[in-house]
Amino acid sequence: MYQDINPEIEQKIETIIQGEYEFSVLGTIGKENYPFISKILPMLYDNKLYILISDLSEHTNNIKENNKVSFYFSLKELNKNKLNNPRLTLIGKIKKIELDKSKKKFKDLLYAFEQIDKGSKMWGMFTDFNFYKFNAEKALFIKGFGEAYQKHYK
Repeated sequence: MYQDINPEIEQKIETIIQGEYEFSVLGTIGKENYPFISKILPMLYDNKLYILISDLSEHTNNIKENNKVSFYFSLKELNKNKLNNPRLTLIGKIKKIELDKSKKKFKDLLYAFEQIDKGSKMWGMFTDFNFYKFNAEKALFIKGFGEAYQKHYK
């Protein structure tokens, strides 16, 4: 069913994560074990995927209960058959990064995040906003019909 991810597909996945997608969503396990998805803006920084989210949001509360999440990246739809358009799903675990907002590490992350989401410098400093780091366990890339790839990470 799935082919192993080859170097060409690995490069494509990296360009997607770096921002070559139309939209991305975060999937968490919600209350009563129902899936919950929300639009999210991930950031690749030092070869790691981060998100900046509020502790008050529903997806963050879900993460507190179950850190197993998925990221879905939808690429530009070029085919008339919408199900034949490329997409990427990353599955893994996510963890809140405890950072002092006055320290260099937080400021570096926030500066990098602001490069992909203008205005985040302001709300990123709110006390309820924090960075979360994602560790991928599996990648599924669907290039189109009959072209499905997967990779398991250690």
